[in-house]
Amino acid sequence: MKRITPVLFIFAFIISACHSSENSNPNEVPTDTVNAGTEEIDTSELHNQIVNIPSLWKVETLKNKTVEKLVKPGNNTLGQLSPQQLVGALNTSYPDIQLEFKAISNDTIYISIPNSEKLTNESGDTGAYNYLATIVYNLTELNNIKYVNLDFKAGNHALPGTYSRDNFKRLR
Repeated sequence: MKRITPVLFIFAFIISACHSSENSNPNEVPTDTVNAGTEEIDTSELHNQIVNIPSLWKVETLKNKTVEKLVKPGNNTLGQLSPQQLVGALNTSYPDIQLEFKAISNDTIYISIPNSEKLTNESGDTGAYNYLATIVYNLTELNNIKYVNLDFKAGNHALPGTYSRDNFKRLR
């Protein structure tokens, strides 16, 4: 019996020590040692990143990947956008090639592409053609716009100039 008493005493001590550390202060909130900082998240930055991009004209590949065709968006919201909003939607959809709205004169919208390397030398003939078609079809959805004047540095696959939907008949 003398041997059991010290063992029971040690066992009781261990249990009470573990139990008392868990319940030492029931109102104390355990802290996360990984994220113990009090840094707050600036939600204004998140709000600016949430964008409703309208449906856009786009080139799709049909029939066993041999035929490409421009596909009209399912809604008619493009004509209701301002030129700046539409250029912003195009820039969001195609982040590698950034457009800048310059002006509108009569039936022509003027757009520049300050960094056109991706378009003119890296996208190939088909990629450049399809991108230009997409830009022209979307921008000519604006009220009274029939032509898109694109100003950029010429390259192997694309040339600056004034384009209309007639330039892309192959995709209809």
